[in-house]
This record gives sequence, structure tokens and C-alpha cells, in this order.
Amino acid sequence: MGDQPHIIELIDQLLGETADNPKLQEKIFDLRDALFQAQQVSQQYALKIKNLEETVAKLKSPAHRIGTVLGLGKGGLYRLVVGGTEYQAAVSPEILEEETLQPGDQVALNEGFVAIAKLPKPEQGPIARITTRLTDGQWLITGQAANSETLASNHPDLETETLKVGDEVILDPNQRVILARLPKRTSGVVIEDDLAQIDWSEVGGQSKVIEEVRKVIEYPILHKDILKTMEYQLPKGFLFYGPPGCGKTLIGRAILSDIIRQLKEKESNQDLEGRFIHVKGPEILNMWLGESERKVREIFKKARDYKEKGQVPFIFIDEAESILGTRQAMRGNNISNTLVPMFCAEMDGIQSLREAVVILATNRPDLIDPAILRPGRIDRKIKVGRPNREDCNAILRVYLKPNLPREHENLDQMTQPFLDALFRKSSRQKVLVLTLRTGKLKNLYWKDFISGAIIEGIVKRTKEKAIERAIDGKELKILSKDLTECLKTEFTDGNLLPAESNLEDWLQLLDLDPRDVVRVRRPNQSDQAAAETLNRSII
Repeated sequence: MGDQPHIIELIDQLLGETADNPKLQEKIFDLRDALFQAQQVSQQYALKIKNLEETVAKLKSPAHRIGTVLGLGKGGLYRLVVGGTEYQAAVSPEILEEETLQPGDQVALNEGFVAIAKLPKPEQGPIARITTRLTDGQWLITGQAANSETLASNHPDLETETLKVGDEVILDPNQRVILARLPKRTSGVVIEDDLAQIDWSEVGGQSKVIEEVRKVIEYPILHKDILKTMEYQLPKGFLFYGPPGCGKTLIGRAILSDIIRQLKEKESNQDLEGRFIHVKGPEILNMWLGESERKVREIFKKARDYKEKGQVPFIFIDEAESILGTRQAMRGNNISNTLVPMFCAEMDGIQSLREAVVILATNRPDLIDPAILRPGRIDRKIKVGRPNREDCNAILRVYLKPNLPREHENLDQMTQPFLDALFRKSSRQKVLVLTLRTGKLKNLYWKDFISGAIIEGIVKRTKEKAIERAIDGKELKILSKDLTECLKTEFTDGNLLPAESNLEDWLQLLDLDPRDVVRVRRPNQSDQAAAETLNRSII
């Protein structure tokens, strides 16, 4: 078949020669249209064939390895590293005609390990931390998953003047060359440093604890001249321990609020501020080597920065046993072995309470590392125990304020039935029956598990009852019987009683040594059930 212009020319000649034969010309016109359509379809198929041939060629071509240039080798070759293995490889002249290869550049290699193309500089890769800069220009770095250190060079385009020990850097995929500096990331520690002013009237009960706390924390700050004359060594750290929900954090905030108030009056400085740096222990833990220690340093640095601004910082670390525990208390010994010395070093750097007050809070003081609790560091231990009857009454006064609509204006008429039910030692209030090694039985009642947080929850339930009645059209007021009913509901439906899996923790919080307890059972359990509980939780 001739080419398209020649065929069209022939058709045009036929049309000229058959001008006197319209029927034949009509057929020639149809032939030309069919030819045009056939040519268009042919072009489409040709394009598809070309695309398929290109695809098949790509599928048949081998994958290219990616290597990192380490520098010049011998005999005009380049030193490359691919998958952790070093090679001396040739480089395509086309690459070297355009530009030179530098350490850290990425290249594509063919089957013969010849560099055939230079690739763009990667923007992602493994992360490491700089340990030391060596005199020969190399860097000692520490990666994420190992305790060992690695030597690495830096890409020539990297501004090494800005790098310093502790910086995080991005490495090439083979982890031999530093490509870029990782921007500083925000701290992973959730630090609440705003002080919510809390008056002592908002702390219900715990009068003995409050008195002891005020003496050991307020005196050194407010009466430093008297203590200096007596050559009294100031305590720097305090341990608040006791059951959960009994006001350890609340007391810490209240003591700082009181100190700030008194310092403003004593120093006539109304601009003085306090900073309550509240940190939850588990938030400090991190799998990265050195990351948890960095967070501890960051917390103390934040306190020093506040001090330089003339503010009074309090560092309050909740659930301290999670980061400062003994080896038996920590699941990751490698973390505890480094965190405890770091914390001790920061504590040793504090000279007085005016620089920072460090308060640790824990439910299990027996799990805190002894190195933390020695004199000169955390040398004051203050127990915040469960509230007694008077304390519970004081806590109820905090939540049942006079402005609330109540059945009785006299608060004692509201609270006494509640307190009678809470502290009654009857079979209804019985929670656990313990058999001690001495052979004696010890019964635990509701009162042995009460806390300020539980009382707050009971009052909240009581208010909900009053709101529901008001929605139904009844008078809006809190009834005395509501408190008693919600007390029962809180203990029966609120899952406040100890689970079998953590009975040992509960015994510790009740000032009972689990080793002195040979049997634990619920009041309605049989001896067989008690024995099973014993095997699962105590022995």
C-alpha cells in the first residue's frame, strides 16, 4: 500500500475522470471516507503497540540498586556502600560530565554495579543523635535501636558549624553519611505550668498533712534568715505518698499558692508568680536511647528558666515510680539505669528551695529507687492517707457549698447519715475478709477504701439526682437520702472495689504487708473461691 498522500491523489484523479458518472463518484467518495477511518484506527493501534512495547521493555529491564557515595577509590573508581556492603565501582562518564560526585550522594547502579544515574538527595532517612565530633571531621553518632555508637561523615553541603552534641540528624539509608539536621521537635512531655490559685479551704481534711507540709516547705522559703542562723540544711525534695485520690496534687498546688501569697506580702512584690510544673511520670518514658533523660533535663531547665525570671517553680512529678523505680519496679532496666542517675544529678544541682521545689507523688513508695530517697535529694516523706470521719465531713463541706439548694440548711444534718453509713461496720459495708498469718481475721469495710476523689464522685451523682427531679417538675434541692443512696451505688456499681489482679497493690495502700496475708476473699465467697483468689493474686 502506498502512503496516504499518494492514495488520496489517485482517488482525486478517479473523481476527475468519472465526473460524468455520478453513481460511480458516490462510490469513490464512500471509499475515500472508509480509507480515512481505517487510517485513524491504524494510527490508534500503532500508538497502543508502541506503549505496550515500552511497557514490556521496562518490565524486562532489571531493577536498579541505590547506593551511597563514600568518596574516591583507586584507579578512577568510587567507593560506594549498598545495603551495608562497600564496593569500588565505576561511574558512567555521562554523570561525571555534568557534575562531580560527593560523599553522601545517591546513585542508581545497574547489574554490574556501575553508577548509571545520580539521584536527588533524599529528604527522609534514619534518625540518629550526635554524641561527639572527632578531630578528623567525622562524627560519633548513636542510633535508635542500639547501645553502640557509629562513625559517620557529613555531606559537603551540610553546615557543620551549627551542629552540636545532642542534635538529631538525618542519615542516608546506609547510615554512613549525615545528610541534614533534624529540626528541633517540641517536647513529648506534657507540662502544665499554669498555677491555678487554690486556697487551703478547698482542701478538705488532711489537717495533719497540711500542717507538716507547711512547716517543711513554707519555713525554708519564708523564714530563710532564721534557718540560716541555725545552719539548718534546707530540704530540696519531698515525697507525697498514699492512696490515689486523696489530694496529693491538690495539696501541692495549695502550698505553692499559699507561698506565693505570703511572699507577695513579705517582699511587697505583687508581680511575683508561681509555676506548678506538673508532669505525669509515664509521659517521660521513651524507647529512644537518651530521650527520656533529655526530657528530665528539659523539666529542670524549665524550672531554672522560671527562676531566672523571678518566679517560684514547683516541679510535681506524678506516678514517680514509673520513671524512678527500682529495677524490680521497672520493665525496662536499661531505662531505669539511666533515668535514676540523671534525676539524681539534676537534684544535686539544686542549691535551695528558692531555686525549685521538687515533689514526687506515688501510690507505691516501696517501688522508688533508694538513691532518690536519700538525704540531700528527696529527704522528706509525707504520707497523705485516707480521710477519717472528720476529714470526710470537711471534704463534703467543700463540695456541698452553702449556695447549693439543700434539704437542710445545716450541713451536719445532710452529712451525718452519710457518714454513719460510710463508717458503719456491718455486713453490708464489708468488702474483703483477710486471713493473716497470725490466724486472725481482718475485715475491710467501705471506710477503708474511701478517698476524696470517691466523695467527689458521690456528690456528683447526688447532684444528678436533684437535676433529674427538677426536670420532672419537682423542687430542685439535694436530699440527705441522696447522699446515702449514691454512696451505696458508688461502691456497688462504680467498680471501686479491688480486682483480683491488683489485690497486692490494694493491700500495700491499706498499710498491709502482702506477705502477712495468707488468704483474701469476698464476704460471700466460699473457701474454695478464696483459695483460688489467693493463688492468683497473693502467692
